[in-house]
Amino acid sequence: MSFLFILIFENGIAQSRSIPLKSSNSMMFGNDIILNNMPSEDQHHVAICTAFNGWLYAAYTYVDALNLAAGALLKSVDNGNTWTVIFDETVPGAYSEITSMDLIATGDSLSNLKVYLAAVASYGAGLGEGFVNQYNGITGAYEQNLLLRGDLYYIALAKDGTYPAYNSNPYSFGVLYSAYKNLGDSIIFYSSSNGGISLDKRQVVATTPYRFHKVALCYGRSPSWSTGRYFAAWEAKAGFYSNTGHIYTSHSEPNFSSAFTPPVMLDTLDASAYNNSRNPSIACQFNSTDNDSTNLTEIVLFDKYHSSENRYDIDGFYNMKSTNTNHFDQFNLNSSSDNRQQPSINFNPYDQTFMVTYYDSTSQKLPYLLHDFNMQNPNAWQVVSTGYNDSPDLSAPYPKVVLNMGQHQGANVWSGNSAGGIGVALYDAPYLPTGFLDKKQDIKIVTFPNPTNSLFNLAFELPKKENVQIYLMSIYGRIVKTVEQLYESGFHQVKIDVSGLSAGTYIYSFKSDDSSSLGKFVIMR
Repeated sequence: MSFLFILIFENGIAQSRSIPLKSSNSMMFGNDIILNNMPSEDQHHVAICTAFNGWLYAAYTYVDALNLAAGALLKSVDNGNTWTVIFDETVPGAYSEITSMDLIATGDSLSNLKVYLAAVASYGAGLGEGFVNQYNGITGAYEQNLLLRGDLYYIALAKDGTYPAYNSNPYSFGVLYSAYKNLGDSIIFYSSSNGGISLDKRQVVATTPYRFHKVALCYGRSPSWSTGRYFAAWEAKAGFYSNTGHIYTSHSEPNFSSAFTPPVMLDTLDASAYNNSRNPSIACQFNSTDNDSTNLTEIVLFDKYHSSENRYDIDGFYNMKSTNTNHFDQFNLNSSSDNRQQPSINFNPYDQTFMVTYYDSTSQKLPYLLHDFNMQNPNAWQVVSTGYNDSPDLSAPYPKVVLNMGQHQGANVWSGNSAGGIGVALYDAPYLPTGFLDKKQDIKIVTFPNPTNSLFNLAFELPKKENVQIYLMSIYGRIVKTVEQLYESGFHQVKIDVSGLSAGTYIYSFKSDDSSSLGKFVIMR
């Protein structure tokens, strides 16, 4: 393919126009993708993780024809567009259900790519046997069991990823679970300092004469706090069948394998949330930049029950100096009287934003929100989508958001309902195009360099004379650069000056009369 001519556009570029996001699906979410179309499986507890190269792994649970606990593990190498089943089988033992499940993928090359699946399999009495299994990230073959413990409630995993913890070789990851004891429950943390060869350090995070239940875990690191720490959150209730209770948080200090700090009860900071809370989710920044307080930003979200209105809302607390203070400030995701619950939060180190999704059962939607890690205007969360799910048939979706390390953006899974109310594991992501990009996509778009710091090039070939519109957009959907022109048939290259834009992840949109395309690029400084 030869160059017919090269055009350089530096004039007439719009700086402030925006394409409004749709009320339900934004232009940055595509159609819901079914992970594994098996109508006989009532799929729930969907989990997702990402590998260093952008490969995605997902898992879900179901009960088989013999009323025994079963589950499936899947892999996608094309950003979630298609999924391959690694295994789909019944859990060994006479377990009636899986009550908790989580996933992480570790390694920095294909030679050491591993997937760890943690789950709690129960006989139906609320307690179960917890395990952490290791699988080969390429073949999916089972390799070893790292943890097997009885009398567990819930379990969670976290990893250090691209910012390894100090004194780990080559990386670390952590396991957090709630365990039953006759005289009171415990929160236990295990860490691996040797890249998953073994779990070589055990910590008792907290004990209680009551009941511990759901747990959440994340990793945090910045230049001034480069040793790396694990941050935990959990719920404590008067009894296993209590609907609500208290929410606690703590972190390892000063290293990833150190003892945990005294727990902080977050719901004491909001009188309406006291003993009315459940379902914690936690995230902490891990990046190459300190926050404005020269520290790490930690955020905890959880359900808060409004008894007078008989509905749930989402309570949020953040700590800008999470390594050395217990000072948390409260914030609101947005103002709403809807019944909102089941939050999930994660951090994106590429654009330094927190990503949030949750279940709005009043509108039957799964919103997607973002906020910068310095938490300026903490109540002003950017709503990227008011509901990225296509089907409104939801009952207990428990949506999850995770960072896709290949796309530098979030990725989402949840449990929807198919015909007859059967659960189905679904996937969507902001980098899957929809909205105004609804035409056939048959033009190959080549972009370079990516990442860039000054010029961004788009090359394309038109089969005939067409009007072309090129938009460069922030991850929030705001257009920051525009090129619009009538092109003759043939090959074209457009150079756009991005030297005045801030570092971060951006979206490009290409539209012609008959075709469209959407992708992402990164500006680095």
